[in-house]
Amino acid sequence: MKLLCSGLLWLLFCAPASAEALQWYAVPAETAPPAVPAAGETGNAAARPEPAAAPKPLSSSAQRYRPLIDDVARQHALDPMLIHAVVQVESAYRPEAVSGKGAVGLMQLMPATAARFGQTALYDPRANLQAGAAYLDWLMNRFGGRMDLALAAYNAGEGAVARYGNAIPPYAETRDYVRKVMAHYAGLKGEADAAPMADAAPVSAPRRPRRAAGGLGDMEQFWRLFTGGSPRSPAARL
Repeated sequence: MKLLCSGLLWLLFCAPASAEALQWYAVPAETAPPAVPAAGETGNAAARPEPAAAPKPLSSSAQRYRPLIDDVARQHALDPMLIHAVVQVESAYRPEAVSGKGAVGLMQLMPATAARFGQTALYDPRANLQAGAAYLDWLMNRFGGRMDLALAAYNAGEGAVARYGNAIPPYAETRDYVRKVMAHYAGLKGEADAAPMADAAPVSAPRRPRRAAGGLGDMEQFWRLFTGGSPRSPAARL
């Protein structure tokens, strides 16, 4: 008995004081390993870039005037696809087209407007494109490079755009015209959609510091019209 008590006492005093109670841990069930993306794939489908839209091919009529439009666009530092878009909407590439208001040719110019830029033979494709591109270039400078405002002015006149605070006038014809040209231009460029039209915005300084061709204040143009002098080519003005 004494021996048994001694053993119990020895266990009581010699057991480690820091002994901890047993703890039970739940073992998680086995799960399938995460899928590894195949070569060339990303884990986030939303991060994949959308494929670029293919540019709309030029029609056979447009191809006929492509070298001439490229040349005129280069002289006026314009995108040739912008001129193509204007010509398509204005006349569908018919140099003999005449509107009910008297606009003539590929870019449907009024004779007085074309005269501002030294051109009178508006049934001639080159002369018509020269005057139209010069006017479009002048408008882009006038409205700080804003394509939508330049197109609105091409359709309704720069005075109408200015009267409405350098915004697209609230004319159904003009708004429809701007949408059509910008949509066709976006298609030719392979862009998904044209930039939305803004109702009004301040116009910045001209995009180029050079003198705008033509205009009511161009005395050289005024002198040439009354003296019959041959105008300089647009390339000479650059």
